[in-house]
Amino acid sequence: MSRPEAPFHVGRTTPGAVGWTRIGMSAVIGVGIAGYAIAWARGETVVLGLVLALAVLVYAFWSWMRLATRFVVDVDGVTVSLGGFLPRPAWPVADFRTVQLRRIPGESLGVTVGGLGWRRGRVIAPESGSIEALPGRKVFTTGEQRSSYRLMVSRPGTLVEIIGREGTHFLLSPDDPRAAAEAIDQAIRARR
Repeated sequence: MSRPEAPFHVGRTTPGAVGWTRIGMSAVIGVGIAGYAIAWARGETVVLGLVLALAVLVYAFWSWMRLATRFVVDVDGVTVSLGGFLPRPAWPVADFRTVQLRRIPGESLGVTVGGLGWRRGRVIAPESGSIEALPGRKVFTTGEQRSSYRLMVSRPGTLVEIIGREGTHFLLSPDDPRAAAEAIDQAIRARR
């Protein structure tokens, strides 16, 4: 059997309802602080209010960047760009053992993965029946109750779970999980 071609797949993640709520509330608070500072404050408190409003608005923008990303799957691995323009260090394909699809419902997302966005964290082991193997692959579980993961999770639903070789695993919530998982699978096979 010959090695498959190296893949090239561009995908994206977009905020879900919880992410948009976080972004929207931060923006509303920032605009409210700015409005209050302009309407009621005097002297230095206007400047302080506007600086505080700017800080809250920057936080809203940063929250959006961590949830709305573009990622590239290629022969080197998976490279996530926050906001679609700020690339982060790649998840190297050499660290990938296998890839599978994992369903996480909305009511258990916060408990299972902790928070949303680009980050590191500990993820609870999947329940039986929530993992789907790709064709030619087997379902793989870590055997641990909680495992260390590098995360790019922006919403519940079907996610791409990459089981790592050195104890760190990866979880990604792309808009098209099947296409992303197949590209990652192709990258793993091309590396061997």
